[in-house]
Amino acid sequence: MPHLNFYSPWYEVEHKIQEEIEWLTNSIDTFSNEENFDQKICNEIFTRYLLRNIALLILSQKVQATEITKEPPLKSFWKLNCKINNRKRNKKTIFHGKEWHAKTMKMIENHFLSLGYKVIREPNLYLGRADLEGYKQREKPLFIEIGTISLFKLWTNLRLMKNCIYLIVPNDDRLIEFVCK
Repeated sequence: MPHLNFYSPWYEVEHKIQEEIEWLTNSIDTFSNEENFDQKICNEIFTRYLLRNIALLILSQKVQATEITKEPPLKSFWKLNCKINNRKRNKKTIFHGKEWHAKTMKMIENHFLSLGYKVIREPNLYLGRADLEGYKQREKPLFIEIGTISLFKLWTNLRLMKNCIYLIVPNDDRLIEFVCK
């Protein structure tokens, strides 16, 4: 993602902020609110505020953002049919979310377990919980959100979390990686 020079003119800064907002809007799936007209206008204003603040974190280089898309011949981002030591596997059934969410959560969990990570389901963040946390010695902690996310939760956690990776999995074909510095 682009970054800004301290001496950039305001119109260049504003243009870059708008580019980031557009990218974020097109990249991240958020919860939708079907509310009355006044509430919808308030939600749109608040959404723009949150997107602007996330864009500022990226442009100020406090957070590095990368979009990763799946290109052929890659069939999946995750190792499929991983052989996991039964002692490492979390045997609890995942009841969290709909069918795709639960299936994807289990696939990602198995992927990271097969790479030697310890995986925690629904770890606490500064605000709310992530779907998964993966950690391994000498690696940055990895927090994973699958599907939709609240922009307020994302902004708060990106602003407060340090030295970790916040990975958003909006669908099977795209990942959004935020590296908090």
